[in-house]
Amino acid sequence: MASLQFFPRSPMSRNSVLFSSSLLALLAVVIALLAVVALTADSAILSLLAKGLLLGFSLLALLWLLWKGLRKFLWSVGRRLAFSYFLIGIFPIPLLALLLILNGFLLSGYFLGHLYRDAASSLQLEVQHAAESALVGFASGREAEVNRADRIDFAYYRKGRRVAGSKLLPSEWPGWLDNGEGLEQEPSSTEPVQPFVALADETPTLVGSASGVERGVLAVFVRPITEELGRRNGVDVTLMRGDDPDKEGTIQLSLGSREFALAPFKAGRTDGQAEPASTDGQKRPWWQRPILLWGELAGPLRNLDDGTVLTDYVVATLRGRPSTVFGHLFSGSAEVNTAVWASLISVTGLLATIYGFAFLMAFFLIFALSRAVNRLSRATNSVRAGDFSTRIPAKRHDQIGELQRSFTEMTSNLEESVAAVAQKEILDKELQIARDLQQSLIPADIPTSEAAQFSTLFEPSAAIGGDYFDILRLDDQRLVVVIADVSGHGLPTGLRMAMLKAALVILVEEGKPAKEILRRLSTMVNSENESRFFVTASIAFIDLEAGEMELTNAGHPPTYLLRGGLAHEILLPGNPLGALGESFGQKQVTLEGNDVVVWLSDGLIEGLDPSGEPFGYDRLKQALHGPADGVEQVSQRLLAAVESHARGVPASDDRTLVAMHYSPAVPASANSRTR
Repeated sequence: MASLQFFPRSPMSRNSVLFSSSLLALLAVVIALLAVVALTADSAILSLLAKGLLLGFSLLALLWLLWKGLRKFLWSVGRRLAFSYFLIGIFPIPLLALLLILNGFLLSGYFLGHLYRDAASSLQLEVQHAAESALVGFASGREAEVNRADRIDFAYYRKGRRVAGSKLLPSEWPGWLDNGEGLEQEPSSTEPVQPFVALADETPTLVGSASGVERGVLAVFVRPITEELGRRNGVDVTLMRGDDPDKEGTIQLSLGSREFALAPFKAGRTDGQAEPASTDGQKRPWWQRPILLWGELAGPLRNLDDGTVLTDYVVATLRGRPSTVFGHLFSGSAEVNTAVWASLISVTGLLATIYGFAFLMAFFLIFALSRAVNRLSRATNSVRAGDFSTRIPAKRHDQIGELQRSFTEMTSNLEESVAAVAQKEILDKELQIARDLQQSLIPADIPTSEAAQFSTLFEPSAAIGGDYFDILRLDDQRLVVVIADVSGHGLPTGLRMAMLKAALVILVEEGKPAKEILRRLSTMVNSENESRFFVTASIAFIDLEAGEMELTNAGHPPTYLLRGGLAHEILLPGNPLGALGESFGQKQVTLEGNDVVVWLSDGLIEGLDPSGEPFGYDRLKQALHGPADGVEQVSQRLLAAVESHARGVPASDDRTLVAMHYSPAVPASANSRTR
């Protein structure tokens, strides 16, 4: 009976003890065998391998024993209280020391960054003021002489061209500086410091610009900028471009999808260079060595000539001395002193919070069970009342924590299940509305006559595509054929297509010429500032009686004219709608009897085969070659060639095709030709 009372364990508990004992015995046997092999093996490789495995299994066994011992030690309430007192009285001491070191490093780094930004800002303002002063003299007819020994070079511009000054600066006035894309005059606290510009040799520097009526002055800092920044703030500064291929020996930092390297740009201290000794030959003490390392982003780096971005960012590596930071902390600057004391107060508050957490942990060990049960009870009542958004924060790593996580997962699944039905119904309705909208954009009744027969294809690659075509009749003898491709897919694209069609129909009915129509549509696209998109389009005004066709293209794929069994490509370069510039290609084409004109979108040209090779323009032209007895024959021949090339690979883009067969009642002149 006494033995039964001594082992009051359940079957599950006995199985756990048996498993633990078996695992411990197995680890002991494995460690013993590895020790024997390590001591007696003749092969050096085998002995080394055995020693490595012996070390790994020994550490594993030690960690397992520590974990089991900790659980056994904390089984008693008295020992848990003793452990809580340890957490309150002893553990905060090394934690406090670690926090002080970390906060000291962060505070020093912030000051290094502050000194660097202040020096860069003051240097930028100095260069800018020099440019403004030079412009005043230039406007009055006085031009300063270029002095290479100075830190700043000037260039003088009249009517956009350089008339005097340094040849290092562009011969044409860099207009991008006047468009708000240049250097910031006052760096904000949330943006990188003054971005650099690159001269012709891609040397980073700072530039100032000032412009007046037909006159302008550029001022550029020509000395090594890292030396000047270091001289101003007492911090060693080195720069490195974001796309510099030589990153060996640097400190690599990864933030999301971007990587930064703390290393020199072109000039400055090289890695591994020894710190110079003091004047008496002795090595400097640690507080006078540049042991503090920090990084700042400056960017982007732009080409001074045209403003193109050479690299998205430049990393400034800052090396500072504790003595420099200490001097600034206790300097007479009220701004710096305020920041320092605010940081110290923040550190003190953080330490007090950590100490409070440690103190509360002792009480948590006693009252955690009842508090967890109360939370479960309240959460269960909320779910019973129909509130499936109830969640329990599960922070424990024991059976109670597992129960809390299971409850949270259950309520989350219930809430998602209830919301999924309503969400699916809403999405189905929206998708059907979008499909109906897109179908309404495609002409259901295509105008036909004895002179023109049409064959069309519209296959969106997604539920809502980005292609659009239309055939509008102006009168009995004149037609307008439009084909367009709006960037993107989905409901927003369908809405944009509807907007473009409405505007297009109005402009056509008003009798506007093709270029005017495209220009107004491009202006409308550019007005959508919230979401940038582009549209390629081709418009054909066709006079069936005269056999004349005016083609106007805005970045759309070429139009093809099939005549006498041969396909002729009509390539008209032009800017898409919504892009910079409003240059559209235009051409007059005289049609002959039995001609076939084919308009299409890039989805047919870019159709891929299983190896990823696109259909391409050459195959397209070859597929169009052949007799043209009817428009359906030409369309089917082209589509069959595309399907044969794809060999079952689904289309990745919308496919649209419009083909017109021209057969006038009075044959055109034999001398008619494509112009």
